[in-house]
Amino acid sequence: MSHSVSRRGFLRNTSLALAGSTLMPLDWNLELAKMKHLGLQLWSVRADMAKDPKGTIEALSKMGYREVEGFGFNDGKMFGLPYSDFKSLLKDNGIKMPSAHFNLTMKDYDTQKKDITDRVKIAIDAAVKMKQKYVINPYMDATERNSIKELIPLYSATAKYCKQAGVRFGYHNHDFEYTIKGPDGRLLIEWLLTELDPSLTTMQMDIYWVAFAGQKPLDWINRYPGRWELCHAKDMAKDGKHESIEVGDGSIDFASIFAQSKKAGLKHYVVELEHYVTTPMKGVDRSLQAMKKIKF
Repeated sequence: MSHSVSRRGFLRNTSLALAGSTLMPLDWNLELAKMKHLGLQLWSVRADMAKDPKGTIEALSKMGYREVEGFGFNDGKMFGLPYSDFKSLLKDNGIKMPSAHFNLTMKDYDTQKKDITDRVKIAIDAAVKMKQKYVINPYMDATERNSIKELIPLYSATAKYCKQAGVRFGYHNHDFEYTIKGPDGRLLIEWLLTELDPSLTTMQMDIYWVAFAGQKPLDWINRYPGRWELCHAKDMAKDGKHESIEVGDGSIDFASIFAQSKKAGLKHYVVELEHYVTTPMKGVDRSLQAMKKIKF
């Protein structure tokens, strides 16, 4: 059904008479409602966060961000602030943090006990206190990519502990998961999707990196429906270098991808930038405004 038909039905059923000039804002609200959880990965503004976390969070709130995704939990702190203080900073600015990245390596798994290390448990417990919904592993170390069979027990044990604690474990891809094959010929992403229990683990599709690997995000959504509860949104430059740029300024058809959000299981849309045409703060503002305008 088109948005215009839906709008007419809405007006008829509620007996509202809106002038023509109000129709575009209503369209905008309808689209934004589909991305109820629209946030920012703070890696995008890492230099600003390192220099002035308070001022940066305040600025992001003024831009219109109501959710962020953290990274770098270490010794009970994030961005140099005790986790409790960081939680208060977000709350004071009307921002929630439903997810955060926490990097795992094979050192985090005790093969004798078949359990994760205390370092990981402490981070997960802290995430629960932050009222996060997800703890996401953002990267597979280059030295461990040929050991996917050994990584699966680590991820599985982490996912089980997460569920017991009350959060959900996720994995965030780059391009190599879609190009490197495991010992049996399956791509690393296929290993993750088939060897990890979907009741315990979800995926955060970085749309840019899937496209960078020469793959089509929609193909993977169709092959593994319901597995992609989160995504990272950054665009791909059209200049042949394929570097990441602000959403709306590149070649990725986000509207077609987001149109399959229900099939994907997609609930959280997270803006991320790694390269900038202007500055990080201007870039994430530009991307936010572009995300709001995507029609699907």
